[in-house]
Amino acid sequence: MSGMKTDPVELTLFLAQCVVDQPSLVRTSMRGNVVMVRVGPGEEGRLIGRQGRVIQAIRTLVRSATDPRERLNVDLEAPRKA
Repeated sequence: MSGMKTDPVELTLFLAQCVVDQPSLVRTSMRGNVVMVRVGPGEEGRLIGRQGRVIQAIRTLVRSATDPRERLNVDLEAPRKA
């Protein structure tokens, strides 16, 4: 592989925006070795997908595009209570 680095936060943002109905509401941040994703109200299910397939696919893509020594994970941030 070339020396090109992929930013896991930007990649996660792009992938999450592709699967939700309100891409402008997607937010990503890094906490340690975890990329946290927040989506618009009621869109958690779209990001998780049936039996967790969508979020697992995003995790796989992010891990494969970054340095394996980083041991990254991608998690959905719990929605805030009103």
